[in-house]
Amino acid sequence: MQKRFNWGTGIFIFLVLFFIAIFSFVYFAFMQNNDLVEDDYYPKELTYEKQIEKRKNLQKLGEEIRLIQNNKELWFSFPSSQKQNDIEGEIYIYRPSDARSDMTFKIILDSLNSQTIKADKLLKGKYIVKVDWTYQSESFYQELTIIL
Repeated sequence: MQKRFNWGTGIFIFLVLFFIAIFSFVYFAFMQNNDLVEDDYYPKELTYEKQIEKRKNLQKLGEEIRLIQNNKELWFSFPSSQKQNDIEGEIYIYRPSDARSDMTFKIILDSLNSQTIKADKLLKGKYIVKVDWTYQSESFYQELTIIL
């Protein structure tokens, strides 16, 4: 007995494969992490003018934070024209692909006007380091990108 393959069988096979592809895509889409860029992005958007002003202050200063990274540490060197005891602020390490990996550190400088942060808890990938600090009532802001 010879099996016959007619156009009805072809349409049935096509529909089965089509639905398998659609359900696979829907399953894959629901399994993706869809974190917002930031949880409180709307209030931050309203204060973005302040951030622009902080960046202008950094340009006027003429010195930027230097970041040196190795496998174990991130080393931040703050502008030499600013004294360590008068600097206050925080270092926010932001991972765009996973909000659970974001970290915040208070700026605590050593005698070399620098701060070291251990990088062993950071996952491999891209991070944006946002440094927001004040020095003698003047605010500064700088973003640095690192890839571990």
